Order: sequence, then structure tokens, then C-alpha cells
Amino acid sequence: MGNEQSTGTVSNIPTTPKTPVYHPNITVVNSGPITASGSSATASSSSVSDDSDLNKLAAIPKFLPILRSSINLQNDPTQIPHLENGPLLQLSMRLQSHFRFCAEIVQSEQTQIMNRMKEVDTRSNSVQQRLIDKQKRFHTYCEQSKKLRDVATSLKRLDQSLTELADRMRAINLCLLPDDQLPTLSFRNKSTISSSCQ
Repeated sequence: MGNEQSTGTVSNIPTTPKTPVYHPNITVVNSGPITASGSSATASSSSVSDDSDLNKLAAIPKFLPILRSSINLQNDPTQIPHLENGPLLQLSMRLQSHFRFCAEIVQSEQTQIMNRMKEVDTRSNSVQQRLIDKQKRFHTYCEQSKKLRDVATSLKRLDQSLTELADRMRAINLCLLPDDQLPTLSFRNKSTISSSCQ
């Protein structure tokens, strides 16, 4: 009876799930369900056939280098140990003719440019000479105008001096007796006096 009670008590105790223990040196990989033995290989082959990048790479045509002796092709019957000199000679002759043609064009254009440069230099020299001549003439005009300004300044000073002298002589003349007085002295013409009065 005691055994039955102990058995009943043990069966009624709920079992707790065990927590997984972490091990740093163990890696757990969960793989998906595999239906058949060859299903993984079929899936990989189908994924390769569906890949567009791999299909594009497979569609690129194969080619060999010009110097096939640079690679190891022991089983290639068309292996050529060296290049033929005929095509290389034709290529070099074509390049030579092309370079000669380009050099002639460049030389003709260079000659035209040099001629134009000479024309431009001649015109620029003529224009510069004209400017120098005009500058010289303007310089002479400036000197003459400066001289004219100096003469005008001297004339103004002389006019002022004569005017002052005439006023003083008039004052002295008024101090004399009426019989001894002289006629009024004027240093200007009648036309100048009339124009100044107007």
C-alpha cells in the first residue's frame, strides 16, 4: 500500500522540460526536412539553372590569346608558337600611312596658323604705330593748350594791372586843376568798351 501511494505521487508530479545548456565550442545547425536522398542535389542543380548571372557567364564565348605559347595548351592542334610577320607588316604600314596623313594635315594647319599669326602681328603693329602717332599729336596739343592757358593767365594779370593803373591815373587827374586835367585815359578799344557795357 505504501508502494502504491509512492507510485501515485510520483506519477502525479509534473515533469519540467530541460533547458539547453550553452557550450561555446559546439555549433548547432538545424537542417530542413529532407524528403528523399537526392532532393538536395536536385534543388542545387535547379537553383544553378535558374541563376541569371551564371547563365550570362556561361553564354560568353571562349577565346584564346594571340600568343598561344603564353598558355599551356599541349592538346591544342592549332597552337601557333609565334606570330606571322605578314599581318604585322600590313598593320605597321597602315599605321605609318595614317600617321603620315595626320602629320601632313597638322603641318598644313600649322602653316595656315603661322600665316594668320604673321598677319595679326602686322595689323597689330600698324595699329600700335597709329596709336603712338596719335599719342604724340595729343601730347603736342596738350603742350600748346598749356601754353595758351599760361598766355591767358598772363593777359588777365596784365588787364588787371592796366585797370588799376587807369583808375589811379584818373584819381590823380581829378586832383589837378580843371585847366591842367588831361582827357580820360582808356586802354581798351571802343568795341571792347561797348561789348563790356552790353
